[in-house]
Amino acid sequence: MIYGYARVSTKEQNLDTQLEKLKSYKCDSIIEEKHTGSTMKRPQLEALLQELKAGDKLIITRVDRLGRNTKQLLELVEELAEREVILFIIELGMEVTNRNGKLFLTILSALAENERELLAEKRTAGLKNAKEKGIKLGRKGKSNKLVEHAIELWLLNDKTIKQIEQATGVSKSILYREIQKRDLKREEAGEGK
Repeated sequence: MIYGYARVSTKEQNLDTQLEKLKSYKCDSIIEEKHTGSTMKRPQLEALLQELKAGDKLIITRVDRLGRNTKQLLELVEELAEREVILFIIELGMEVTNRNGKLFLTILSALAENERELLAEKRTAGLKNAKEKGIKLGRKGKSNKLVEHAIELWLLNDKTIKQIEQATGVSKSILYREIQKRDLKREEAGEGK
């Protein structure tokens, strides 16, 4: 049997391009997965690997669809070769379970791993640089004026939390967090408390 395996790293990405390529190779079955490559948990791939038998062919579009690091990928290629399962990578246009294929795969996989590490280093350096320049990173918080206004309304004790939320746009979680942080108390517990 001919199996295709398509994987993307995030739920937002789609598999369309991979699926199109795999269909052109007349796969009997195409397994789809949306999991990050850095996590070892890829249940669809694990199930597929259990199902593969000698003489079966596994087709993937690119080297990095099976593993994120060279060691992980080469162990999988070795396992498939021992089980007499043919691994074909469309990007390379070749089977990689033979000796020359494994050599080429090792080189490509190492380059891909190096590229990921370089990107991670650049991202870390960029974040550090932004922090040193005083650039605030992360989600933008509600304006201090809006939070202050929401607290004033809460202290007046004549509006419910829902009414305060609607009037100011400050969520109840932000409001409660600020109340707790400032250790504020109302004179009487109103219906908004």
